[in-house]
Amino acid sequence: MTKLAAVFAAAATVCGVLIPAGLATAGPADGAVAPATKLVSYHGYALRVPSSWPVYNLASDPTRCVLLSTSAVYLGRPGADQRCPARAIGRATAILVQPASPATAPPPGTAVLRSPAAALPAAAGLPSGIAAASSADHLLRLAVPSAGVLVTASYADSAAPARAILASARLTDPATAPAAAGAPVAVRAVTPAVPPPVQPAATAPLVRKVGRGLAFDTCTAPSTDTMTAWLASPYRITGTYLGGANWACGYGNFSAEWISAVTAQGWRFIPIWVGRQAPCFAHKGVVKITHGQAYQQGRDDATAAITTARAFGYGKGTPLYFDMESYPRNNPACTKDVLTFLGGWTRRLHGAGYKSGVYSSAGSGITDLAGRYTVKAYARPDDVWIADWAGRPSLSSPYLTASEWPANHRLVQFYGGHAETWGGVTVNVDSDMTRGPVASTAAGSPARAAMATSPDAVHAAPGKSATARLTFTGAATRAVIHWQATAPDGLTVRAAQGSRTVRPHRTVGVKLTVRPSATLPPGRYDVAVSATSGSRVLAQTFLLVTVGTVDAPPKGLPFLLYAADPVSLQTATTLAKRLDLRTTSVTGNFAQAWAAVAKGGKVVVSVGKAAANALAGNPCGWPLPPGPGARAHGMFPAGRPLSAVPAAGVFEPGGAATSKVTGRLLHYALAGTLPGEGAVPPSGAVRPTDACLGSPTVVSS
Repeated sequence: MTKLAAVFAAAATVCGVLIPAGLATAGPADGAVAPATKLVSYHGYALRVPSSWPVYNLASDPTRCVLLSTSAVYLGRPGADQRCPARAIGRATAILVQPASPATAPPPGTAVLRSPAAALPAAAGLPSGIAAASSADHLLRLAVPSAGVLVTASYADSAAPARAILASARLTDPATAPAAAGAPVAVRAVTPAVPPPVQPAATAPLVRKVGRGLAFDTCTAPSTDTMTAWLASPYRITGTYLGGANWACGYGNFSAEWISAVTAQGWRFIPIWVGRQAPCFAHKGVVKITHGQAYQQGRDDATAAITTARAFGYGKGTPLYFDMESYPRNNPACTKDVLTFLGGWTRRLHGAGYKSGVYSSAGSGITDLAGRYTVKAYARPDDVWIADWAGRPSLSSPYLTASEWPANHRLVQFYGGHAETWGGVTVNVDSDMTRGPVASTAAGSPARAAMATSPDAVHAAPGKSATARLTFTGAATRAVIHWQATAPDGLTVRAAQGSRTVRPHRTVGVKLTVRPSATLPPGRYDVAVSATSGSRVLAQTFLLVTVGTVDAPPKGLPFLLYAADPVSLQTATTLAKRLDLRTTSVTGNFAQAWAAVAKGGKVVVSVGKAAANALAGNPCGWPLPPGPGARAHGMFPAGRPLSAVPAAGVFEPGGAATSKVTGRLLHYALAGTLPGEGAVPPSGAVRPTDACLGSPTVVSS
């Protein structure tokens, strides 16, 4: 092995990323057999990782999303505006090494190594608080004062690989660290094993409030500058991820200071915890519920969520929403484990004075929870967040009756991941309609007068009226707020402008009545809404008005319908004839469908559950075609409405293998409103399963 000084003096390239001197990987001496590992150094802190891992220099790639669902090494401080997907789930063994800040306490559950130590001690040497935190969150966090770095290691089922990497750490000469990576940070050696938790900088704790209007959620917190720019959006509520063993992103900008800054702008929060998933959840790299331990594991997740929520200032009474992703309902044992787990989650939260919320797919978790709604022995959650990608912001759901989690206890995610641009800043988000509990300041008002909630998104038939509401919140002093609503041709708005006086720490509401003309074509229309106080602009936003039914498919989009079993193939053939598609627009060949998605330029629609499984996760281990799209974890199912050809690597998931359901989904995809996983099966239809049906070869009808 060459001497470390000589190794770090040379530049290297790892997976296309130029690693300058001092930020390098070391290989074997000349003539030696290439080892399975490589040495990576940052700030004089070096550790060994598998040689196949990519290494990302965040200083030269600040928009790189730090995703813990894929094995990689991230070096440097995560950028303020990472380009992350709206949602990502699962964990892999991954490493983030970033400069430590002497002015900021490390996150809860961080082990602070005594100088000059660099390697993680044996498992038996971990303090109980840190061991419990890492077990619940599947993260190992180390503060290394000797090198001035904070190290985060994620893992899936076993912490052993991550521990082995952290145990390989050593200190090198900090003088070799390059200027691009930043000078070594001087951090005073901290002797307590568990540092004090992050203390919220907000003037008042966050408590439960009923949210109203549109919300968005994204995998990691946007910067405060982005949140300021997005005051031009119709959103005033945002999802904030607290953690969990299956959260694939990191805190990024999320901190007590961030909370204080954005609450002052009038933002409210939906706290989210992504813990263990259903035992029958299909994706790899996901920490799952253990059969026979479901109830206790639900309590454990809740305990970890409570500890983290308290550290960020979420007080008692705050709702904490568990993210339980979609799972197949053809396995009664799996369903029982999920409900038992969520029962443990709810009871533990209630015991600590918090409210319990559950996010899940309308067709799986929400349906199963509704089946237990009247069971007195079951600890049902206080609030539900329904994933029903129907493309229309509405709180009604065919999966729940009006009495099941009624008004003020529901949130609905109506669009999946898609890019939106407001104030000149683009973020990949999910879109939500809220009329349920969220978190806000105890006083219910920000530090200055603001539009507290966005206008409601409304649906109106031509010639009929609908109402929306603006809510303004005062600050420490009395404020006079002026508003104005400007409608496009064909829409009229009553109370289109006016003024209201808001007393200190009080709220006032303004009702807007919107009426489309009887001849206005169906579609979505934006009513521009602005609000000012004195010379200061409080908001420039929009009221989203959906008129009629948007179901006329545009022409000319290139389609490929892919089915992976004989029944679905027959369905796809029938659909193609009905929609006047060419016979070449239907295939039962997996390789052809995969290649079409990988190349892009077509709207590839999976017909039937087996086809969706094949493209999204390749759970059956079918052969992958060559090319850039041949990723082991599969293609990305579009969660957003499609009105144009999607990018390469994205396909449109169809529903159950029935002509009626899949045909409607296809029409929605063409028209720009997609029910997605929330589609309602027709009466008597057989529910889809996650079985690996058919084969990757051509299936003849």
